[in-house]
Amino acid sequence: MAYRGGYGRRRPAPPALDAGALEEAYRLVTIEPARAPEGHTGRDWLVYRIAQGANMITGYRQGELRAATADVERIVVGLNERRVANKGRPGPKPKGSTAPAAAAAPVAAPDADAVSDA
Repeated sequence: MAYRGGYGRRRPAPPALDAGALEEAYRLVTIEPARAPEGHTGRDWLVYRIAQGANMITGYRQGELRAATADVERIVVGLNERRVANKGRPGPKPKGSTAPAAAAAPVAAPDADAVSDA
């Protein structure tokens, strides 16, 4: 029996997502039995597919369908939380010196009224 996007319950989208963001949200598309991936051995392999718009992520898990589904659903939640959290983040940090602030402080000019021993 393959997972086809429901697994007995449907979770509502987080309230912070609007309709446009929901279209871009990651979602679990399928989990189904598969042969072991290249370089691996054993039985009980599952292939899962996560979609985000036109993008598709394909991964493999070994184990029972129910446990793998729970694991992959946690991955999807994490991807969506990271995606939403990064939208409010400012752009790249400005490039500049990594020297401590004290070393970069301007040096005060000597006081012209100071008495000289000369």
